[in-house]
Amino acid sequence: MMGSEVDFLRPLPVFANFGEDLLKLIAFSASRQSHEAGSVIFKEGDMADSGLLVTEGSVLMTEMIDGEEVERAIYGPGALIGELALLTPTERPATAIARADTKFMVITRELMRRVLEEYPQTAHQLQGYLREKLSGFNDELQSSAIHASTLGSVN
Repeated sequence: MMGSEVDFLRPLPVFANFGEDLLKLIAFSASRQSHEAGSVIFKEGDMADSGLLVTEGSVLMTEMIDGEEVERAIYGPGALIGELALLTPTERPATAIARADTKFMVITRELMRRVLEEYPQTAHQLQGYLREKLSGFNDELQSSAIHASTLGSVN
């Protein structure tokens, strides 16, 4: 089954610069988790110490907005939930509920830390990916702020 799990890892941007052997190491070292349909996987605000790669089933993400539960996204096989938690302590921004019987590969931050310490070149390349992602996020924030200020000035 490890070969198919490597196939799930390979297209993910966070693992784009990881060689085949390194992807196999992560697939082998990751733990497995399964949840029955309707079960809560984690709740909004929980501390996150891992990314969950959906290998079977699907996950509904919900978020509390103004006291109402709002559906935010649905993730199926191949989706990585909690990418940021692979690298830094963070809280879960939403609640995850299994929509069907769902299986995951659980990649902990500790596993990522060990891999990146042992493969410094990969760590350097991952740093470039994160820099680009942060830059894109910053651009989106600036664009949103400009858009909001423009809307606010129209009276």
